[in-house]
Amino acid sequence: MTRQANVLLIILVSFLLAALLRFGYTPLPQHYLIALLLTLVLSSIILPATGAYRSEFEWAVMRRLRRLIAGWAVVVLVLISIAAMLKATDYYSRIWFGLWILLASFGLMLVTLVSHAAAIRERNKNRRSRKVVLIGSGQAAARVEERIESDPSSDMELVARFGEPWSEAVVFPVSELAEFVQENHIHEVWIAAPWEDKTLLENSLEELKELVVDVNVVPDLHQYRLLNQGISEWSGLPVINLAGTPMTDAERRLKDLFDRLGAFFLIVLLLPLLLLLAALIRLTSKGPALFRQKRHGVGGEFIEILKFRSMTLHAEPEGQVTQATSTDARITTMGRFLRKTSLDELPQLFNVLKGEMSLVGPRPHAIEHNELYKSRIPRYMLRHKVKPGITGWAQVNGFRGLTDTPEKMAMRIEYDLWYIKNWSLWLDLKILLMTPFVMIHRNAL
Repeated sequence: MTRQANVLLIILVSFLLAALLRFGYTPLPQHYLIALLLTLVLSSIILPATGAYRSEFEWAVMRRLRRLIAGWAVVVLVLISIAAMLKATDYYSRIWFGLWILLASFGLMLVTLVSHAAAIRERNKNRRSRKVVLIGSGQAAARVEERIESDPSSDMELVARFGEPWSEAVVFPVSELAEFVQENHIHEVWIAAPWEDKTLLENSLEELKELVVDVNVVPDLHQYRLLNQGISEWSGLPVINLAGTPMTDAERRLKDLFDRLGAFFLIVLLLPLLLLLAALIRLTSKGPALFRQKRHGVGGEFIEILKFRSMTLHAEPEGQVTQATSTDARITTMGRFLRKTSLDELPQLFNVLKGEMSLVGPRPHAIEHNELYKSRIPRYMLRHKVKPGITGWAQVNGFRGLTDTPEKMAMRIEYDLWYIKNWSLWLDLKILLMTPFVMIHRNAL
């Protein structure tokens, strides 16, 4: 049975168990069965989009589990949303629904962990160690060696090193490679050298040309590191992608759905607060309640973000944006409170609802700041590979508010790029849960 079929079976069994605990052996009304069918359909669409079934997470059980639970949380959110829009919540038992969600969550975690433990046991039982030799030089070879020897799930045994010395271990000359491979029954040869070291690669392949052994070349992309490297195929040609995102099309659609649903519910929930803040801004200072400013969105496209106005009306010189400081006379009394609590960002929920922003992502900087820093900070503009967010990984780690030095901005960019590289729905949920605890922070002005 496939992993996806197991998940759907757990959802079905937990549905029946929750019904038994709540209603006993009484037959369920038809609308309960409709809810079950809808849940199975949504799970078949949403859970694969979270990356829970990705082959690269085969042995990364915690990453797989986080994505699975995050996807299940989205399924539950969509179910509640549909029931609320159809005004059907009164037709279902809240105790039954709560039991179902808890039992399914527990079942998903338990089965995932147990199946992972069983898979490890079976693999170790039938494992046949692969003898590997590594050819290389410099940091390229050192990185590959470290990965091979530190991977607990690997069945590779590094038996020798060839090429230019890169560690304290003995490194043999390439001229002895063919003889060593034959005499020691080597299964695989890995080559890891800087791209400019063509001689090492050519000499190694020359030594191996008459041998029946698997040869793997690890390209040294680290020196060209931009964002997410990947190797794909286009019309039979290998293509190396140096700047990509980890999100598939399905995951992007899932994130967009999560963002729009979340923004809709937050707007409905916070509408009285939004109206109150808008009224207080109008009453305490002259000017509109909202401040609009052009920023860069995904792909560098221009978007107009919304914020509650926190400053007195003033004009900036052409092409200049002066960042606010703690003693800035332009900030109103109400504006100081809004900035301190980050409540000035709440109108961007409407940007999220329009699809211009995400709930979580790199914060959108002023266009003038982008122009200033894109040539000073490496990979700066790669933060626009995803939609900007109301909150982000940099913000919950303390890098929010004033960035008055290039060093502070560079650290913010590092956190933004880490988020893009390691994106998952679980990470978005984690950041959203952390955000309220850092809203009042000394870096916010």
